[in-house]
Amino acid sequence: MTPFVSPQIPTADYSRLERTIFNNQQVRSLSTLVVGGGALGNEVVRIPGLLGVARVLIVDPDIVEVSNLPRSFFFWSGDAVGRAKVSGLVEALTNHFPATHWEGLQCEIADVGLARIAKADILFSCVDNDLARLEIAYISTKLDIAVADGGLGTKNYSHGRMSYFPGAKGACYGCLLSPQKRRELLQSWQATLRPCTGGEASVDEVLSSTPTMASVVAAMQVELGLRYLFEDRSQTTVESRSLEVRLHPTASMTEYRTRVSESCPFHECTEGELIESSDPQATIEEVLNQAAADFLVLDWPICTKAECLSCHHQWLPMQRLAAIRRRGHCPACGSGNLLELETVRTIGRDSRFLRLRPQALGLPIDHLFTLRKGSIRQ
Repeated sequence: MTPFVSPQIPTADYSRLERTIFNNQQVRSLSTLVVGGGALGNEVVRIPGLLGVARVLIVDPDIVEVSNLPRSFFFWSGDAVGRAKVSGLVEALTNHFPATHWEGLQCEIADVGLARIAKADILFSCVDNDLARLEIAYISTKLDIAVADGGLGTKNYSHGRMSYFPGAKGACYGCLLSPQKRRELLQSWQATLRPCTGGEASVDEVLSSTPTMASVVAAMQVELGLRYLFEDRSQTTVESRSLEVRLHPTASMTEYRTRVSESCPFHECTEGELIESSDPQATIEEVLNQAAADFLVLDWPICTKAECLSCHHQWLPMQRLAAIRRRGHCPACGSGNLLELETVRTIGRDSRFLRLRPQALGLPIDHLFTLRKGSIRQ
């Protein structure tokens, strides 16, 4: 197959957009973050490119598979299969839309430094599992960044949902969940001393989607996300809104609004100061000293000791608990049947990890650390 080569692109004329909400003043200064580069993400990234958005960061841990091709336009090149999704997207999008600065990170959103995420004006969620959505909700409320979430139906592939969550000021994805479902997902990244693989892989259904519905949902996701973002900038109170679209067997569209749930832990008022270390090589002790703090509160629990239940090998993963539960394997025998023996949520002045650099615990360099003074509840 001959790879598609984009023709020479002339300087774009955006004058017709000046009469819309997507005018140059609003759009050209935007910095956006897209989480997920599959069928939905492929369609979502196209629209900021057409609008001339200033910067787009794409985050996805996966590689391109042949099953992605029927639903993902930007992977139709000669060497995309087998490469990181973000690499293929950034290369193709840079060729098509040179007015936008494109970047990609091959990792999960929880592994991106909060300092980098904080630079975004809006986050487009194009993920296909509830746990990733909940991680995005945590980040959104912590940093007060708006999220435009899109979802494709599983049992009915002609069904989709678009939601807008304004950040700390309104309801998040966690507020939509029942207490039981929210508790189940939170356990996946927080509960300790339990087998961390086995049933987790079946929590979310295998997604069957079509390029047509991905295009429909993505277009509305970007339209509503940016529209509400621009409108909410002048509002003192904002609401979370969702739109359900069904094209078969009966066409329908339903809008509903969500209030902050009192049982959602992401909206609890907690004391703590967010700081970025002035020295990327600083130890945790030096980070605490910088803010005269007593505790570093980890955003994601870190598994510091694990055992393989198949061969009984023990090792020190130093990784996010949720990451190990999703795709962890024993370094000795390759089994995914693992048990967490030790998990760390906070690091105080008496911790044996005090003199480690944060990177030794899997924290990114460009991170915002939550630091607290005094005692802390365990």
